[in-house]
Amino acid sequence: GINAEYGESYRMRLLVLGASGQTGHELVEQALQRDHHVTALVRDPSRLQMEHDNLTVKTCDVLDRSALLPHVTDSDVILSALGFPLAWYNPVSEFKVVAENLSECMRETGKRRVIFMHSWYTKPDSRNNHPSWFMRNVFLKFVIGQNLAGMWESEEYLKTQDHLDFTCILPPHLLNQPVSDMTFTTSEEECFVPGCSKDIARADCARYMLDIIDNETSYGKIRCIAVNRPPG
Repeated sequence: GINAEYGESYRMRLLVLGASGQTGHELVEQALQRDHHVTALVRDPSRLQMEHDNLTVKTCDVLDRSALLPHVTDSDVILSALGFPLAWYNPVSEFKVVAENLSECMRETGKRRVIFMHSWYTKPDSRNNHPSWFMRNVFLKFVIGQNLAGMWESEEYLKTQDHLDFTCILPPHLLNQPVSDMTFTTSEEECFVPGCSKDIARADCARYMLDIIDNETSYGKIRCIAVNRPPG
């Protein structure tokens, strides 16, 4: 529905975590183009140089549940494009901490819809099936392996949260390219999408996340996505 609380009409109140990152920036921009009101949570406001009547930028430590609560209270849908630094020895725990914090805030406020962006190959066994020796034994194992492990722990936690209508989208390698109108192919059985492009524009990830906000068939799903890139 259309609301007029902020003086400008908008469709939904979206809360974007990781808004100053490259994918988060795309989420904010496209959400505003779709007439949503956006609250963008950032650590450093100077990294999100954007102004719009339907945009509110707030500084927030998303690892602090009490700091997150008022922003969840004032939102209809939460979208997370958070990323965290690479780690070498233990799963990146921040992914699960954010999921736990959001889940408890949403339980308290009666909110249900949340969408996370993770990555292909979060499921541990899936990494052993990558056709490339380097990807299988070096990149997925040592370079981003602990990030993938942290995402996986977050996904396993979310499966236990019956009060949430969550979706985790798992894209392949991210590119800084403009949004396209290419169609998406998805898979919930594999930790990749067979026969599709192994990279995707961050802008298309944002497009997909916004497209499925109201899509009940995506609720409770951990879904790999890819674009059907035309030949050549």
